[in-house]
Amino acid sequence: MISGSIPQQIVNLTNLTFLDLRNNLLSGTIPSGIKRLHELEILLLDGNKLEGSIPSEIGQMQHLGFLSLTHNQLSGKIPDSLCNSQQLRRLFLHHNNLSGEIPVSLEGCQKLELLDLSYNKLGGRIPREVIASLKNLQFYLNLSWNSLQGPLPQEMSKIVMAQAIDISGNQLTGTIPNSVGDYTALEHLNLSHNAFVGPLPDSLSELKNLQEMDLSFNHLSGRIPEAGIFPNRIVVILFMGNPGLCGPKNYSLPPCSNLTDEKFSLLKKIVFPVVGIIVLVLCFFILGMLWRHKLLRQLVRPSSFIFQRLSYPKFSYQDLVIATSDFDESNLLGVGSFGSVYKGILRDGKIIAIKTLNLQNEEALKSFRSECKLLGRIRHRNLARIISAFFYPELKGLVLEFACNGSLERHLHLERDDEEFCQFGLRECLRIAVDVAHGMEYLHHDCPLQIVHCDLNSSNVLLDANMTALVTDFGISRLTSINSVDSLSTTTFALKGSIGYIAPEYGLGGNVTRGDVYSYGILILEMITRKRPSDEMFVGDMSLQKWVRLAFLDRLADIVDNGLWRDVNENMEDKKCLISFIHVGLLCSSESPRERPSIRDVANALESLKTSLMGDEAASNLRATISELLANTNPTETLASDSQSSTF
Repeated sequence: MISGSIPQQIVNLTNLTFLDLRNNLLSGTIPSGIKRLHELEILLLDGNKLEGSIPSEIGQMQHLGFLSLTHNQLSGKIPDSLCNSQQLRRLFLHHNNLSGEIPVSLEGCQKLELLDLSYNKLGGRIPREVIASLKNLQFYLNLSWNSLQGPLPQEMSKIVMAQAIDISGNQLTGTIPNSVGDYTALEHLNLSHNAFVGPLPDSLSELKNLQEMDLSFNHLSGRIPEAGIFPNRIVVILFMGNPGLCGPKNYSLPPCSNLTDEKFSLLKKIVFPVVGIIVLVLCFFILGMLWRHKLLRQLVRPSSFIFQRLSYPKFSYQDLVIATSDFDESNLLGVGSFGSVYKGILRDGKIIAIKTLNLQNEEALKSFRSECKLLGRIRHRNLARIISAFFYPELKGLVLEFACNGSLERHLHLERDDEEFCQFGLRECLRIAVDVAHGMEYLHHDCPLQIVHCDLNSSNVLLDANMTALVTDFGISRLTSINSVDSLSTTTFALKGSIGYIAPEYGLGGNVTRGDVYSYGILILEMITRKRPSDEMFVGDMSLQKWVRLAFLDRLADIVDNGLWRDVNENMEDKKCLISFIHVGLLCSSESPRERPSIRDVANALESLKTSLMGDEAASNLRATISELLANTNPTETLASDSQSSTF
């Protein structure tokens, strides 16, 4: 809630390396003297009311690697000098009023890993020089919702490492180039709301990692192969708003036909419209009768429209019965108060998870509707991916991506003599924690819906074949009503969760601030100790967080899991990383919400910690260091002395 302008005197902090003023009420302009912060590596001014132009002097900050000025009221052109700092790797300028053309000078940012200029007023063509220079872009390129014109430059084929490309909401023309098949790492492609013409390139089938593609509302035409573009994979593809396309029914397109004679043309012009009107009248009559007898209300479920609109694949009741061997107990993965989860094998051999609903539980119905609303509209590599939903009188539920390694809870709490027992070392724990943090960061900060999970725990973290962590179970999640999760207006009085993970402020009738962060901190401590927060040893005032805090630094061996302790005990650098990891868990699980960092700060800090553990110092320059996160704590609550903290 800091207001006023950014003081000019801030430029006197010449040794500053990290400046974060996000999500305040700052107004006025960005000080031109900011160039004096020549050591600055990260500058974050998002979510304020800053006006005026972007100072060209920013380009004189030679060490700047991360610049984010999003969600302000900045106007004018993007300065040509912005890429004088050749260290720039992440550039966020979206949701402003920037105009003019994308400057060709951005070709100097050859180390860019992520570029987002969306939701501005940029015009002209996409500069081929800039696109050709983005060989290191490995996360995403977002130029959506501007006024860009002309065809896609051929140089787009250079962005072979990008995981997502979004150029929707512009005025781009021409055909989709065949070189799109070169995007070998691409998971998300959005070219919707443009004026692309012509047929779909055959090379689309070469996108082996693609999960979602939106080509809707263009002028595309021609035939889609009857076998489909991706015959062996489930990929969400949106074609709506392209009347010239025809193809398989599963894409909700009109069938292709080879009849071109005059008789058929006459039928299309005269007979078909008349028959169509008659059928339409009959349909309205039948629907009216059904509604009168209250049958229509039983056949239609509002939440199903989410999945129909997004063209999710359909599963018949028989498909689900066959996939689960009639829901045989041998395929049962887990049971909860809201329903059961089964393993299923489709006819093409794909393994799925089928989450069925307990139809007798009214709370389960509410949970299901909530999960449908959320999962149908969110997408992230660290969130469990929904494949479809099913709505039958005797069976309702979701079809989800199968995580073959089960839940994190299962691995943490198996007996050591169990043959499936998985010994997590520090690197494995840190990698899982980073995955979960990125999934939660997306929900809190990057998802347009602004979601609070409300039930983050080890059983709601799944592990896929690559041991990538996926956050799941959004049955009691809540949508926030404003852009900042930190000042969420949803009351906590009715919020629920799992025992031991619930933030202390829940149930007091106040506002949710950082309840998910508290649960995340408990999750870290659970991984480190292999103790459930509901363990019988935690009675009275004692909790997992207090138990770890009392032993922190002085008696680490007493709280750290034996296998994990053996993994780090002989290596001083690993031990320092473990101490920092525990410290982050304690900060996140602080009693007071004000003392908890945001999940984005946590994700940045743990990314830095993971990077340093892996020995890649160059990449760590992009992110907030662990010490920056620790510096945000209340001095009166510091868990280690200054001399101890300085060692890590």
